[in-house]
Amino acid sequence: MPFYKKNKFGRLAVVVLLLAILSSTILSGCKKESIAGKSFRFSLSAEPRQIDPQISTDTASVTMVVALFEGLARLDESGKARPGAADWVVSDDGLTYTFTLLDSKWSDGTEVTAHDFVFGMQRAVHPTTQSSLAEQLFEIKYAREINEGRADASFLGVKALDDKRLTITLTQPDRDFPAKTASTPFMPCKKSFFDQTEGKYGLDTEHLISNGPFYLKAWNHNKSLLMGKNEGYHDAENILPSSVRYVIGEVEDPVKALSEGMLDAAPIPAGELEKARNAGIRLHTQKDTLLMLWMNNDNQSLSNPYLRRALRDSIEWKLLLEQLDSTTDIPATGFVSPDATVLSAGRYRDDTNRITPTTRAPQAQQELSKGLQQAGLEGMPTLTLLCSDDEYSTNIARYVVQSWQKNLSLYFSIEPLTLSELTSRVKVGNYQIAISSFTAPGADAKDAMGSFITGAIGNYAHFSDEEYDDKFKSAGNRATQQELKVLEETLWQMCPSVPLSFRLRYTGIPKANSGIVVRSFGGGAFGAPYDFRQAGRKED
Repeated sequence: MPFYKKNKFGRLAVVVLLLAILSSTILSGCKKESIAGKSFRFSLSAEPRQIDPQISTDTASVTMVVALFEGLARLDESGKARPGAADWVVSDDGLTYTFTLLDSKWSDGTEVTAHDFVFGMQRAVHPTTQSSLAEQLFEIKYAREINEGRADASFLGVKALDDKRLTITLTQPDRDFPAKTASTPFMPCKKSFFDQTEGKYGLDTEHLISNGPFYLKAWNHNKSLLMGKNEGYHDAENILPSSVRYVIGEVEDPVKALSEGMLDAAPIPAGELEKARNAGIRLHTQKDTLLMLWMNNDNQSLSNPYLRRALRDSIEWKLLLEQLDSTTDIPATGFVSPDATVLSAGRYRDDTNRITPTTRAPQAQQELSKGLQQAGLEGMPTLTLLCSDDEYSTNIARYVVQSWQKNLSLYFSIEPLTLSELTSRVKVGNYQIAISSFTAPGADAKDAMGSFITGAIGNYAHFSDEEYDDKFKSAGNRATQQELKVLEETLWQMCPSVPLSFRLRYTGIPKANSGIVVRSFGGGAFGAPYDFRQAGRKED
């Protein structure tokens, strides 16, 4: 006789046990594994010099600062300001912003206070800090005077009302100001900890604490940096990764690294696109870079706008643009790339502000003659056009030079260089004419045009014109699309250099990954290439 008939209690126990096993099996089969709590890996091109929000400017350091720290505001995927470490209200006259901090802790477990933000900004503008970022705060009352040594740091228009509230008073209204507080010099610095580091702040793990969603867990110099989740962060429950590692060094085979799980996002060269697709890698396209025909305006034969326009207008544009590979280049329609925005909302580039180059050989000949006369030259000397040594770039250079030979009877030579040497020579001005890529320092359309004001970083043309500088300054911080259009048309007329194409850049992300935001312009002035706060992964 079966056991369950001998003992009704035993029979019940067996039934309960079977049901429990069956239920467990069904639930385990339906349960979805969480995408949170995973570790992620990204590449970092170089060793950070110093992870210090108030002074860091090199790309590697800024990338780490943005990952570890948080300003009063942060930028969303579209570049709009959202509450970061604080919410805010603004006075009726637009001059005073009051920020109320969210409850958050430094990575050492202490509370983040309004005083930490005050000290951070005071330190950014103090002359002894010698920060090249100080100018970003000059619209704050007395910031310029403090930086120039004409006022004490205590006069800065940043005041802590209590531990949770601070006010920032501007010299003039600026509706975009909250977005600017997402940039690194506005980030907090805890004075007591800073003083304890005795000049070593941000140079190693033990000399750094952070207020952002991650903290620096380990720094294996020249090899990698490991960040762990900061559980004291005000929005810690919505930060998905448990850790993020940055591996220092160039990635030789990004498709392999992504496929084998060694990286979770990486730039993909154009020649590797099909390989990436076949490997199941999702591609994110960015249109934030220009292929520019740089003309060194310091050269006497290129110092006159008539001479520069003669070279531009004599190019056989139809033939040249037919040489472009559509996977890497689309014809440029101005100095501002398609991903650029205006007023932190919407794209700048549209059909109303397209500048389309055309071949005008007779006019170019007249411009050349007039330009040579104004420059005091009897004729155009033989110049050298630098380009990258790959076949594609050399071919484009060849079409440009042939255009000048055909339409202006000018004979220039071509000198192919490695990409690193080409980039270096253009940056230091050791060239006459060059074809090289350029990415604006920020996402705003005005950032691209600001690269041509006198003495600007990124002004590789060495262009200098008081009229253009004045127009740029007059456009102000709240320049509209129409105002920027006029400014760009002025730049086109003065022709410091010539945009050839908008370059397409690609970032690969494994299909199992989600929530990784890829930022154009390398994150620009306010960020880093990737935002991985919401990064998750489905495991096989």
